[in-house]
Amino acid sequence: MTFPETSFNLKLHTVRRDSGRLYRELLRNQELEPAALAELQRTRAVAIAEFARSQTVFYAKHFADAGIDPGRPLTPDDWTRLPLLNRTMLKEHADEVVSSEATPRNSRPALTSGSTGEPLKAMHDTRVPTLALAWRMYTWWGIQPWDNLARTGRWGFGRFDTLKNDITWWPSKQRYLDAGLMSPESMRQFHAELAKTRPALLEGYVWSTVAFADFVQAEGLRLPSLRAVATTAGALDPASRARLESVFGVPAHDEYRGSEVGWLAGECRERNGLHVFADARVIEVVDEDGRVLPAGETGEIVVTDLTNRVFPIIRYRLGDRGRLLDRPCACGIALPLMASPEGRVTDMLYTPSGRSLGHRISAMFSDVPDAVRQMQVHQQRDYSITIRIVEGRLPDARVHVERKVDVLRNRIDNEVPVTIEYVDSLPYTGAKLKYVISDVPRDH
Repeated sequence: MTFPETSFNLKLHTVRRDSGRLYRELLRNQELEPAALAELQRTRAVAIAEFARSQTVFYAKHFADAGIDPGRPLTPDDWTRLPLLNRTMLKEHADEVVSSEATPRNSRPALTSGSTGEPLKAMHDTRVPTLALAWRMYTWWGIQPWDNLARTGRWGFGRFDTLKNDITWWPSKQRYLDAGLMSPESMRQFHAELAKTRPALLEGYVWSTVAFADFVQAEGLRLPSLRAVATTAGALDPASRARLESVFGVPAHDEYRGSEVGWLAGECRERNGLHVFADARVIEVVDEDGRVLPAGETGEIVVTDLTNRVFPIIRYRLGDRGRLLDRPCACGIALPLMASPEGRVTDMLYTPSGRSLGHRISAMFSDVPDAVRQMQVHQQRDYSITIRIVEGRLPDARVHVERKVDVLRNRIDNEVPVTIEYVDSLPYTGAKLKYVISDVPRDH
């Protein structure tokens, strides 16, 4: 047993015993029989809904308005009768969503990035050591919680926070690249730090991790210690996955997270769907009328956090589209599967005749991933579409791009102009790259 492993395990039985307890429980849960796991989830779902109804002003009224008898205990049969919650409602009633258990000591603000156009300040329950969810996921990739890590994202740690983080994780080392301040100089310094600390995992936003990969290749650098790469804050599209695996020579994995609820799902070594963290979250897929869809059908993703008792989030429309998968995984993990989310609901494209497309737009170049390095689709208010392309390394890349864009034009019967704009880089907001931007009003 190495010194970092010994130190980590010692902390899990002393100063981080809550994390250790949850981590061991999560490892047990992923081996449960499907029926037992489903029953565990149902029990926890009813419990958090009952808690929210009794301990928050908002949910007591929210459920009563939907005809849920306030004098009768909730049962699993009531679940799909519980009304859905959207971002606007959560934003407008945030103070009433805060539970009677919330205190300054057990609550932490969770400010979302506003990628939907509606920044939201939710709250996380600090009593829940949610990092244990990530630790379990890391083991699926052959990464252990005590391994050295590297991350790209919106960190912006100050000196004090950096020192505190270093002390917390010692003797393991974690290094960060602030995606909001990326430059050749910052990436060069980041690589120099990684050459010393030899991380096993590089994790971060899709676009910033790809940008770092581009820099590493352009500079002729290497990171031989890596065993895996993982991305979040956007779909890991085929082009980005291929790029990361080509540069770093290790598997790239997709994670699914939301600012309001944290980790939701992640790929295993099979990379053939994401395992839903069903012992901590409920993920449902619903149609436009809020009816739950069966596995295999695409709709809007609805999530429930089974662990947050300071700011309960019950049946919340997360703003993404996706589908559940009804099949076991060859890896042996019992947690159910979902397909990679297909894009934000607010990022759909529309034509004047009412057609909608966009939740598959990021897969436009899936069969020629090396034709593009990055892409962004922008629909102007007049419905015209501009596709911005950072050209890839594939020979005759522009020929392939033109052909794929022609397919899009044909799909919409040339109803609106679709133009291609080749650029050297793409703009980002809050350190996140938006794949689809639409200026068309929602009530178009």
